This record gives sequence, structure tokens and C-alpha cells, in this order.
Amino acid sequence: MIGPQSMDNWRALRTLEVAGSQGERLSAWRDHRLWYMAETGYLVDGFENRPGVHPWQGEHVGKWLHAATLAWTMTGDVRLASELERTVERLLATQLPDGYLGTYAPEATFVAVPENAPSAVPHDDVDAPRTKRRGGWDVWTHRYNLYGLLTYENAFPSERVVDACRRMADLLIEVYGPDGADLTKYGTRKGISATTLLESVVMLHERTGESKYLDFAEHIVGRIEANPDLELMGTLLRGGSVVGPGEGKGYQLMANLLGFLRLYRCTGNRDYLDTARNGWREIRDRHILVTGGPWTRHRDYNGNRECFARAEDFDPWQISVEGCCDATWIQLCVQLFEIEGESQYLDAAEITLYNSLHGHQHADGIRWCYFTAPNEASTKYVDTMHCCGSSMPRAMEMLAGHLAGEIDGRLAVCTLAPCTVEVSEALGGGTVVVEGEFPDGPTTRIRFKPKSPHTYTCEFRLPADTALRRVRVNGSYAEVARNDRGFYALRRQWRGGDVLAIEAEYELKVHLQASDASEGERWVAFTHGPLALAQKISASPRNEPFAGRPPEETLAMLEPSTQGSFKVLGTDISLVPYHLACSDSSGPRTYFKV
Repeated sequence: MIGPQSMDNWRALRTLEVAGSQGERLSAWRDHRLWYMAETGYLVDGFENRPGVHPWQGEHVGKWLHAATLAWTMTGDVRLASELERTVERLLATQLPDGYLGTYAPEATFVAVPENAPSAVPHDDVDAPRTKRRGGWDVWTHRYNLYGLLTYENAFPSERVVDACRRMADLLIEVYGPDGADLTKYGTRKGISATTLLESVVMLHERTGESKYLDFAEHIVGRIEANPDLELMGTLLRGGSVVGPGEGKGYQLMANLLGFLRLYRCTGNRDYLDTARNGWREIRDRHILVTGGPWTRHRDYNGNRECFARAEDFDPWQISVEGCCDATWIQLCVQLFEIEGESQYLDAAEITLYNSLHGHQHADGIRWCYFTAPNEASTKYVDTMHCCGSSMPRAMEMLAGHLAGEIDGRLAVCTLAPCTVEVSEALGGGTVVVEGEFPDGPTTRIRFKPKSPHTYTCEFRLPADTALRRVRVNGSYAEVARNDRGFYALRRQWRGGDVLAIEAEYELKVHLQASDASEGERWVAFTHGPLALAQKISASPRNEPFAGRPPEETLAMLEPSTQGSFKVLGTDISLVPYHLACSDSSGPRTYFKV
């Protein structure tokens, strides 16, 4: 990481294998959707035959390169490496002499119409006309090209790939730099879709060390802050809401926060970190469901159903969770964790993964939901090439790459999910194997298989709402202390065959959500550890089993049943882990009236 503020005392260790339900979900994507996307031709066709058939067709190849490259770093799959190379070669062959690498017709590119392009087709209009239209998704495509190509190049070093990225960025600087047009005037929702370019430009600076890209990134920030309808940093530093900037467009707003985090790492300017941190807290406290899904709703003060709405407009039957929001929220959590090392960020990411994101993914590995809702009678899985089906595998792969790491000379085990992780030579080499049934239960064993004995502190993280009962090392009770980052730590000499056994218990909790204050409408939902609970439904139910009861009394109505489910006493209702309520024939009811 280039720059004076290299905060990375956290370093991820290589994940060799992921088992359990997380491993099954990863395999479903890697064995099916990954190849389905690659083999349709859709990834690169729009570049080879301009204009593409959809305004944001160009985003998919960059997203695929990102996710597929991360998959390769774990699996080392030779066939996948070959497909990655083939895709990159096809994409680079379409770059024009001026650096343009998009899918738009010549008269509609960002180069041709930077100042006066009308708003693009709304991003939630998945049936938008097949188009030569002018619109704001051309810069967006370049954002994802840079992201995907730079991720690929990090795994497969190539100056040719870096040069292609330079040429894209140089063209963007020519059009939108200090002497050019205002980037925020191009693109949807007051320019917030176009300014997601910020993160990718900083990535190019990190790779090349060239100051012009850092300068351009800070110029983009200046444009954001000069636009009163966007002004993201100023709003969040003042403690403002995410509902306003860029009409509160959830996915793109969080993608802009990712850019601020990368700028912080390169410049040390704490305003960038505080902007992202404040945004994260605001979203967590006011816009995250018990499933971990960032909820949005179309109201008269925002742009569309993908925009954050005010708390008083909460209605579990009317709100949406866009899959891209799930993915970008997880990315934001992971990057904040890399900087600050606090367990709260992984708590939030893990809740989203095991509930909302897995609820978006069909078991066949091909189909994904664009939107889900906490309360809906059916889950709408489709096999089309939509943005969310391309975004969510990226988050799955990122989190799979952060299951364990080193921080300040310690081994940090960040998950209870069954997995095998490669340990660095500094900590004795070899592997650490996590065994257990997570997320079905939190009791876990960590087996140490070093090349040689080594003394260091091992720390582990419990999932959200999980109580530690006891810890044993090789059968004997051991004392552990919880540090200020939320990890439990134990220092000793670790030898081959050592077993750290963690006994823990999920806590059953009730969560209250108030909506329209004028009517006093309130809703409750339930969680068991990090898992949200929901009723499996196929039609809108008429009964409200908790109506008229104080929220604190509702827990007494839940009786443990089988396989992590609960019976609601006095009814025929069962509550199961949320993602199990999402299927071809059912949807979830997560929130109940009180």
C-alpha cells in the first residue's frame, strides 16, 4: 500500500478451504454462476459489438474479474486461470486508441457528451430498452473495468494490463479533470453513480504510485462536495443522514464511502476515514434490518426503490433490499475492519452474509434475486445477468478471504465457520483448521498444525449475540481476555496437535422497529445469535400473533424446536433461520406487528 498512512497492521492469511454452509454457497457460485456468466458471451460482447444491448452491460466483466480472481487465489484452478486470461485479452483488444473502454455508441460516450447527458435509465429498471441512449453508466463501466483489471493484475502481474488502466484513467482525467467537465453532472442521482469512480482511481494510484491519479481522486472529492445535492463528506462529517446525498442511492453511496477509505489509507487525512465511519454507523443504526440487509424504499423525497428512506417510512411489506447493497455493505465492513481491526465490522458483515445475501442466492448456484424483502410471500430468483447477481459473489469471495489474519504479531481467527487457513512463517507456518457446525451452532474447535512450535497470542472472534461459556486447550480450561477490539485472546506456545475448544451459546433476542410515528405502528423481529428468524409463508398472512403484547413479553412466546427453529406458543407458526424461508415456493415474514 503506497502512501504515508499505511494503516495495514492487519494482513489476511490465505484461506485454503471453506466448509460448512459458507463453503457450499461459495461452491454453488464457483461451480455454476461463475461459468454461466463466462460462457454466455455477455461479459465482453457489448465491448466487441458497440453499442451494448443494455446501458450498464459493461459493468459485468469488471465485477466478474474481481470475484473470479479472488476465487482463483483460493482454489488455484487452472481452468479458471485460463478463462480469466482469455476474458482479459478479449476486453483489452476492444480498447480504443484514446483509452476508451466502454460499450456505448460513439455519439453517446462520456467523451462525446460529458456536460449535457440526460439522466440514464433508472438502475432498478431491469427491463430498460435496448439502447444507444446517452446516460450515466459509461463512466460506471470504466469504474468496474479498472476495479476488475487491477484485481486481476494483482494476481497475474502484467504491465500491459496496468497500461490499459492508465489509458482509461488518463482519458477520464482529460474529460473530467480540473480543466474539464463536472463529473457530478454526468450520471444518475445527482452524479453519485459516476463518482463511484473514486475508489478505482485510488486503486490505480496504489498500483502505480503516480501522483496524478491521487490528484484526480481528490479532485473528484472536490466536485462531490461542491454539488449541494451530493456533498457526501460534508453531510456525514456534520452528523447528517445518508437519506439526502445523491438522493440516498444506497449502493452507490456506500461505493463512494469505499473511495474515501482508500483515500484515507493513501493520504492520512482523517476526514476521509471519519466520513466513511460516520456513514457506516448511520447505516447500521438506521438502515440495516435484522437480516443484515440495508433497506431502501421509494418515497417522494428520494429517487427510486434503491434509495435509503427515513426510519418513519419503515414497512416490512413495502421496503426492499437490493443485492448490490448487501455486497457493498459487506465490502465497507471488511475495509473498515482492515483499518481498525474491530470485531463490530465483521459482526455486521457476517450477519449480512448468512442471512440477507444467502437469502438472495438460489441453491442451484445460477439464480439470484435482484431484490428481496424482509416480508414477502415469494422470493423472485432469476437467471438473468443483472447487477446484483454480479455484485454479491464479490462480497462472498472478499469475506472468504478474511477468515483469519495477522494483526500486530497476533494470529486472529475471525470466524467460527469450518475452514483451513495457511499460517505465515512468522507464526510458525503450517495451517490452522477451524471445525464446527457454524452457523447451526457456535461450539468450535481450532486445531493448530504448525511446522514448528511458536509462542504468540491467538485471538478469536465470536459472532454477534453469542455468549462465551468456556475455553479449553487440549482438554484443560484456559483463561481468555476480551480485548478492546472485541476479540478473545490467549498467549502460549502453540504446538502441532494443539486444540483450542470454544464453548459458546447463541442468545435469543427481540428487536423493535418503529415506523409511522403518527400511527404508532411498531414491529418486532427475532434473532438467535447472528441468525435472523422468519416464518416461511406463501401468501400474506392475516394473523399477527404478537399484536397487543409489549415487545419484552414476546420472547416468552418462543419455544426452541428442531434445527435452530422456534415454535410460537399458542399458534401453528414456526420461525426458522431467515435464509431457509427463501425458496422457489416461499418467502419470509421476518417482522411482526406488536
